[in-house]
This record gives sequence, structure tokens and C-alpha cells, in this order.
Amino acid sequence: MSEEPKDRSPVRSGTDWAGELLLGLFMALFAAFVIVESIRMPQRGHLGMLMSPGFVPFCTGVVLLFLSMVINVRAVSHGAMRHIGELIRVIAKDEESRRLLWILGFISLYILVLINLLSFPAATFLFHVLIFIYLKVGNWLKILFYAALAAMLVAVALPMLFEMPVP
Repeated sequence: MSEEPKDRSPVRSGTDWAGELLLGLFMALFAAFVIVESIRMPQRGHLGMLMSPGFVPFCTGVVLLFLSMVINVRAVSHGAMRHIGELIRVIAKDEESRRLLWILGFISLYILVLINLLSFPAATFLFHVLIFIYLKVGNWLKILFYAALAAMLVAVALPMLFEMPVP
């Protein structure tokens, strides 16, 4: 009889655990946001939070927070903290990771800043201009044309077609 190895899970490097820690921290922040926003929803009726439209998001946020803490504890117990710097260096060298971070930054800028400062069509246009410049879609004329076309589609045509409100 041959003896099988007891642990069949793939061997993980320190940067894998560091990545799990960063993911767990991001999930915990998102869960906290969901919990806070669900509590801020209107509460009507004699049962308070149980009658609120935020009850299900609140429960989901609590479960997500618990699961993210499980990920974080597991990652830290495997030495993730020692490899955070190494993970950042790996990400900084990888073109796809840098591109993802830039695009996430543009999306965050759009959601958190532009929509609050400008009208929705103007914010959408500026967002598309920034993305198209970063992706090097073409010359300035093409970028402005495509951004105007995209902004018209997102801010005017889709809301009219599907009768949906926009910010």
C-alpha cells in the first residue's frame, strides 16, 4: 500500500498570504460600509431595524465582516505581515496589476468625487476622457469624440430608453 500525502493543498508563498490579507482588509472595510449604510436606512414600524429595508444588507454586512476576519486571521497566522512589502514590489512590477489599480483609481474618482462636483453627464464625460487617455485610445479628437459618445449613451440614451433615474 502506498501512503498518500496528508495535505493536498497547494503550497502558498508569502505573497499569496499577503494578498489574502489585503483582500480580507478590503472586504472588512466594504462590510463596515455596508453595515453603517444599512443602519442609516429609514426604520419604520414597531420592530425598528427588523422592519427596515436595511435589515438584509445589515445581516449580509455582518456575515461578510465575520468571513473577512476569518481570512485575515488565517493570513496573519501564516506570516502575511512579513510579505506585504514583497507583494507591493511584485504588483509594482506587473503591468496588468498597475493598469487595474489605475482604472480602479479612475472609477473611485468618478464615484466619490466627480459625480458630487459636476452634473452626471459632465462627470461621465470627464471620466471617459481620463480612461481613454490612459488607455491611449487615439488622438485628442478621437478621445473627445468617443468620450462624448459614451457620455451621451450612459447619461442620456440609456436613462431615456430604460426609464431609469441617474444621479
